Amino acid sequence: MMHYTVEHEWIDYNGTVGFVGISAFKLKGIKKIDNIKWYRYKGAIEKGTLIAELHSEDYIIPIHAPVNCKFLGSNQKLNGNLNLILESPQDRGWVFFITPLKFSGQEPLLSREDYQKHIRLKKVD
Repeated sequence: MMHYTVEHEWIDYNGTVGFVGISAFKLKGIKKIDNIKWYRYKGAIEKGTLIAELHSEDYIIPIHAPVNCKFLGSNQKLNGNLNLILESPQDRGWVFFITPLKFSGQEPLLSREDYQKHIRLKKVD
């Protein structure tokens, strides 16, 4: 089940691993992703830490750690095909994967329903 941050990152847990990407809502209007700038971290990473930036022409989309975690690696399917992020943003276009440091005691993330409410409010702003 996917969970979201208010900054439009999502995490999809599969056992002890979480796959992280950017919501289709945040990517709306972007035609092409030129590159990804990575910020390298070793050991524990705090929730909210900048992990990567998607660069598209003059636009930069930051991707933060959605939970306290350890970085495991990037999506190798993106090598040579960054537009997979745009084609399948909430499935095959995940950007990196992590292992959460604790499954309990994390600040709650938004459910799919709560995230839908959040972006509806954003459209009104």
